[in-house]
Amino acid sequence: MKKRFSTLTAVLAGVLVLSSVIFAQEGRGAAQAGGRGGRRGIMAGDPANANKPYDKHDLSGVWTRNGSPGGYGGGSTCANCGDRGFNNDVPPFTPLGQKMFDANKPSYGRNLGSPEANAHPEEAIGRRRAVPPANGTDPYQYCNPEGVTRALIYPDPVEFLQVPDRIVQQFEWGYGVRTIWLDGRKLIDDPDQPRWWGYSTGHWEGDTLVVNSNGFDERTWVDHFGYPHSSDMKLEERYRRTAYDVIELVITITDPKVYTKPWTSQTKRFRLLPKDSVKTIDGWGGLFEDLCAPAEDVEQFNRRVRDPAGGVVH
Repeated sequence: MKKRFSTLTAVLAGVLVLSSVIFAQEGRGAAQAGGRGGRRGIMAGDPANANKPYDKHDLSGVWTRNGSPGGYGGGSTCANCGDRGFNNDVPPFTPLGQKMFDANKPSYGRNLGSPEANAHPEEAIGRRRAVPPANGTDPYQYCNPEGVTRALIYPDPVEFLQVPDRIVQQFEWGYGVRTIWLDGRKLIDDPDQPRWWGYSTGHWEGDTLVVNSNGFDERTWVDHFGYPHSSDMKLEERYRRTAYDVIELVITITDPKVYTKPWTSQTKRFRLLPKDSVKTIDGWGGLFEDLCAPAEDVEQFNRRVRDPAGGVVH
């Protein structure tokens, strides 16, 4: 069973990387500033849940920004959940920020130099510079962790596990784990060891969970369009449970080394998935182990399928 599943995954992945056109087409709706193109018109909140009681200070559950009925797969966000970018309104770069941005080569968005890209000058250039994966520099294609902002933006489920002294976010994509400490500790001003997931503390301001984070490894990207950050980046996340089945999130980046002013995200919405809605074929409930594992012949796949698709022959 595992071998057949791995083979199927490789075949599907091969289809995705055969042409950057596919990536650009999938990213077309997400590249729009307003987050249009949600799949099947699914909204973040279900009217059937409108009168259900809920605790505004309880964020536990499995949440998703995906527009598919099952809450995962396909890449599109739900109709009013926001798009897959951080925000189309990008602050000016510093000289260092511009250099870092130019060095990042994403494979998501409209194809670089294409008539479609040129026809949408209202979109930031980061959304109009996709290259084939073989020519890209996306750190995740080498199985590196995607980082906080990108993981939160990606439209696959994330489970919030809430206990008195912390909230643990378990992301299906990459099967990454992040801890937000609620025990009153203070962030270290200058952490000695940067982390892929940074250091995070949270506290409640009324009905809003405010999370402050720093100490990030600068090899992660802000979003799928390759926007950079430095190890000095500071994040503020503001979570509000606005309905039984809706969480709203706004993130602000402060990184003077890269951006000339703070950068605030588009409002992102998550919808609550019913218990055990994510299941394997065998009926095993819970998040899928969607790991990028080098042991699964990733290097061989890249050399034999991905790279030749982008014109790189070894």
